[in-house]
Amino acid sequence: MDGINEYLITILRSLFAFFALLLITRIMGKKQMSQLTYFNYIAGITIGSITADLAVRPVGNDAIHDLLALIVWGGAVVLLGIAGLKSKKTRLLVDGEPSILIRKGIVQEDVLTQLRLNLDDLSMLLRREKAFSISGVEYAILEPTGQLSVMMKPGQLPVTKEDLQIPGKTYRNLPTTVILDGQMASHEMNELGLSPDWLIGELRKQKITAVSEVFYAEYLPDGTLSVQKKRER
Repeated sequence: MDGINEYLITILRSLFAFFALLLITRIMGKKQMSQLTYFNYIAGITIGSITADLAVRPVGNDAIHDLLALIVWGGAVVLLGIAGLKSKKTRLLVDGEPSILIRKGIVQEDVLTQLRLNLDDLSMLLRREKAFSISGVEYAILEPTGQLSVMMKPGQLPVTKEDLQIPGKTYRNLPTTVILDGQMASHEMNELGLSPDWLIGELRKQKITAVSEVFYAEYLPDGTLSVQKKRER
């Protein structure tokens, strides 16, 4: 009978751990899968390990500590996610920031060194994005999720204006966020050579009187400003 009771307790604990993990992952949201950063990856492994320990801990040992650890880890990830929605500094602390590996057609050797990547690694990442020549890439950005975003040089795309012999402009800057959640991105604007007065003037053209009214604004390669206002509450 004791053996049967042990099996029954293990089954009940496993079911409890399963539904506890299901509840926590639902609360944590879909970001765990769709935008998996290194922090999310490590947090997911840790939570899974705690859940497994909760399920198979020998009978007679107190499982409250495992349950408490599971709640603390899940709660910490959720709270950091909420804080990241409110604070850019928190997002950078937890998720990191994108790294530009190729800028305006030039490989950034110092960035590769910081990330401990070599040219073979870079070539492999580019091939995954169907870019088989480094010389054909205008920008390559390594995202916090580990994905590589690539912008090809004009003339390297499947169908281009050069192919059709249609004259057009050559753009040298990447679409850049200049306002995020009502806050001006001063560093990015300085890199683009844009002034706060220019930005305010562009907003006024769109009948927006203050930066705080803007949810998201992006400076496009053609020199225009794309703006999305905050929702009225």
